[in-house]
Amino acid sequence: MDINIYQIFYNAETKNKLLPGFIPLDNTNNLRPDWYEFSVILDFLNANKLNNDDWYGFLSPKFIEKTGINSDIVIKIIQKNSMYADVALFSPGWDQLSYFLNPFEQGDVWHPGLLDASQKIFDEYGLDISLSKLVCDTTSSVFSNFIIAKKKFWEEWKKLSQFFYDYCENHPDYQVTTSYGSSEYQAPLKTFIQERFASVILSTNNFNVISIDQSYTTPLFNRLYPENLETRKFLHTCDLMKKLYRETKDANYLKMYWEIRSRIKYTSPIN
Repeated sequence: MDINIYQIFYNAETKNKLLPGFIPLDNTNNLRPDWYEFSVILDFLNANKLNNDDWYGFLSPKFIEKTGINSDIVIKIIQKNSMYADVALFSPGWDQLSYFLNPFEQGDVWHPGLLDASQKIFDEYGLDISLSKLVCDTTSSVFSNFIIAKKKFWEEWKKLSQFFYDYCENHPDYQVTTSYGSSEYQAPLKTFIQERFASVILSTNNFNVISIDQSYTTPLFNRLYPENLETRKFLHTCDLMKKLYRETKDANYLKMYWEIRSRIKYTSPIN
């Protein structure tokens, strides 16, 4: 079993951010900057044959900046869990993954129109899924493509991603931009759609998933929620209720999720 975690760099500055233990993945030619890391990952998967029991990941230079997790921790977690896991998630933003029903609802808050545009893609792909009802928790969703996984996950990701890539290339309406962090900075909406593919793949396939829990150590995103113990407890409960609903399909858990969520003092980032 080999662990092949690639970290993408674009220039000398991002190359200096690479973590020891990860494999440098050169994208200095950056032929498609409109896709960020997405096209780099897809190109790699199309050009290389993966081994069934090996692990693969493709991380941005901002991995440690966004997660606070170093390469030693990532590798050790995978080594200890490789025998019974297929996917490992190292996502930032546990509070948003807990609060929102799924990352598409969350994405629509930051990038209006994302949910409808995403639903159209899955409809075109032929996947029977309603994103407005999809329930995800911190073990079935991830931001920033911070996923380390075995071949069978990446095969599903590649099929969906190749379809999406080809679709966007032939549909100019998917070249629109959206705000990224602030209204002054714009980025292609399509990049935020693809970032959420893993949540659908994990929700519609039977993968054994491990995820690192930073819910007790990372600060809450105070642009959305007040930083206090009550809010943190509510967010933990929201995540737990969604997990229990996904495991049992008992609607009472989903009802409790909505009740607890309504008690969180949430401020929309878009005024």
